[in-house]
Amino acid sequence: MPTLPYRTAVRVAQRLPLPAGKLADSLAGRRAAAARWRRWAGEARGPGPLLWVHAASVGEALTALPVVTRLRVARPDLQVVLSHSSPSVARWPEPLGVDHVDFVPADEPHALGEVYDALRAAAVLFARGDLWPELMTQAAHRHVPVAVCGAAVRPRSVRLRWPVRALLSAPLRAVAWLGAISAEDADRWLRLGVTPEAVTVTGDPRHDAVIERVPRLAPLGSLHSWRDGAAVMVAASTHRSDEAPLLDAAAAVLPDRPTARLVVVPHEPRAATVRRILAAATARGLDATTWQAGAPTPKTSMIVADQVGILFDLFQVADMAYVGGGFERTGLHAVVEPAAFALPTALGPVWRTSLDAAQLVAAGGALPLPRRRPARALADTWRRWLDDPPARKTAGLAARRALQAGAADTTAKAVLRLLATGPAR
Repeated sequence: MPTLPYRTAVRVAQRLPLPAGKLADSLAGRRAAAARWRRWAGEARGPGPLLWVHAASVGEALTALPVVTRLRVARPDLQVVLSHSSPSVARWPEPLGVDHVDFVPADEPHALGEVYDALRAAAVLFARGDLWPELMTQAAHRHVPVAVCGAAVRPRSVRLRWPVRALLSAPLRAVAWLGAISAEDADRWLRLGVTPEAVTVTGDPRHDAVIERVPRLAPLGSLHSWRDGAAVMVAASTHRSDEAPLLDAAAAVLPDRPTARLVVVPHEPRAATVRRILAAATARGLDATTWQAGAPTPKTSMIVADQVGILFDLFQVADMAYVGGGFERTGLHAVVEPAAFALPTALGPVWRTSLDAAQLVAAGGALPLPRRRPARALADTWRRWLDDPPARKTAGLAARRALQAGAADTTAKAVLRLLATGPAR
């Protein structure tokens, strides 16, 4: 059970003034979420079983998506709802295959208890690892089985340290099934308190998601003519820490290679971020402009996509990729999406905590940059991929072969068993 200091801290956080930013958007969305969930349940809750899926952000939600797809086929009477803690899900433009999406309520007993009683969930499925103590505790009080898919814990995660580890240990003992993405992750979940009989090593359902996902063709019509036989690098989910090495490399490559193109997709494509990237590109002598799906063909060698939900589709016009976040300790973004398109991928120097990145590097499908002079290394790699298409293709195929399907099937079967044994309603 969550401790009194934890519950007090949650109550205090709900009453603090909200500063501007992503955290403020999350807290604001969560404050009134319980009432919205109760309203939806009163209007749309059907007579059949309901699965409550919780994901922190878009990446975690997409991890659960192939599992949900399989459950829908096996149980057409199943309702599925998705809660989240990041505002990125609220802004996501694509359907997520569920009946309702909203912020998770604040992690305190009264609000969550009301939502559990309104939803009458037969089971709860957490994606990846955003397990909130009260959310799990209230499920246990109602004998609602809890499962975790694509479960991962970073080796240096704060969850493995006191006092967070002590706070999570009791709620985690109630987890009925957990699909870890690796044996190492399984060991860390056992250290956190999940019982051995509940843990299975499944691999990552996100691999199933990217393998099965079909990119949209229509939004990219103008980019095919912009590409015009050139070799395109897509820089995906870039952070501010990626911008200097990426743009320095672009300044070294693009002016001398008329058949090279660069698409930058910021992780948070806010107007201020896009303006900053364009200004930094101009300061380096690069001709860059913004682009949105469906817009006319740009007349520059570099574009900045200033909308969410388009990244996966953009990989279909790419010949190589750069994945952002690799200059920050916990920032590297998903490398599996470019791997699904058989794209060789460059990464920042902080990549070893990502199992997917480690597998791609070992297979020869991804190349990490050094800490010293990363821009020079990226420019050299970029030129090599431009000059040697067969080597580029070999590296891309190595990345594609590193993906492993099957975790979604194993997870869906486990969740079906929990739905059959969940609380009677």
